[in-house]
Amino acid sequence: MDAGRIFYPPKQTGTIIHLLLMLIFSAAGVWGIWGVSNVEVAPQLLPYIALIILFLSTVPYLIYKLYALHRSSYILERGGIILHWGWRSENLPMEKVDWVYRVEDLETAPHLPIIHWPGAVTGVRRFQRGPEVEYLASRTKGLIIIASGDSYYAISPNQVDEFLSTYHALTELGAISPISPESVQPTLILSEVFKIKPILWILISGGLLNISLLIWTLLVIPSRDLVSLGFTPTGVPHEGLDSVRLVLFPILNTTAYLANLVLGLFLFRNQENRFLAYLLWTGSLLVAILFHIGMLFILT
Repeated sequence: MDAGRIFYPPKQTGTIIHLLLMLIFSAAGVWGIWGVSNVEVAPQLLPYIALIILFLSTVPYLIYKLYALHRSSYILERGGIILHWGWRSENLPMEKVDWVYRVEDLETAPHLPIIHWPGAVTGVRRFQRGPEVEYLASRTKGLIIIASGDSYYAISPNQVDEFLSTYHALTELGAISPISPESVQPTLILSEVFKIKPILWILISGGLLNISLLIWTLLVIPSRDLVSLGFTPTGVPHEGLDSVRLVLFPILNTTAYLANLVLGLFLFRNQENRFLAYLLWTGSLLVAILFHIGMLFILT
């Protein structure tokens, strides 16, 4: 009991739902890329581009949500309570914890996050005409509310009764060495990245090159009916293709940029992996430059 205990939220249902959603949106993205490579006129691009944008905006988000679910835990120690949820963590010294109750035992329950699903009941909501509550949970049932000063947290340990009994047993023992209060937000990772000026300029340059490649492609498509993608072994240009196919360039470039950006952020969190993150982000910039060179080569 002196060493405390680690509790985890339910993860199985949330994992299945996240994987299914990622599969659905990835299939939509692949279908969008396939459609773009087969359309013959520009207006037909719109629904396929919409599918690709949906894929690019949802899948990285779902990957982080799944990562956060599997990196979640609630640690009870004599010195305090430690909450982990992905890149979010909160240390609550035991003397700062006012009370810990089931949500059913409260007179007024807080509102659930507006957008939530099994495995991702996260966000900030309020009690009815009351303070804010931060959700770090994977389900809406069996919630526990922790009050610490002006801060409130909603969690969902797998074993609710054991969590409460462990908490009460530890408070009766008293804290020998209280943990230090600490609050880590996911935005702190970004702010730490942005403090490194060379990396910041690399990321900004890569983003600007993504935009410039898209604008260049949209300007070229109406002005050319056909483009040739390379040459045959004899030096003769390949048969011309509809210029609308060039839209694959900015799509593939943006996909590579976002994939490297997200993966780099995961690597950046560990000091020993930061060099790999720098390589990925620099690689995104080089890939964008190569796409611009390829576009120039095709058009000339």
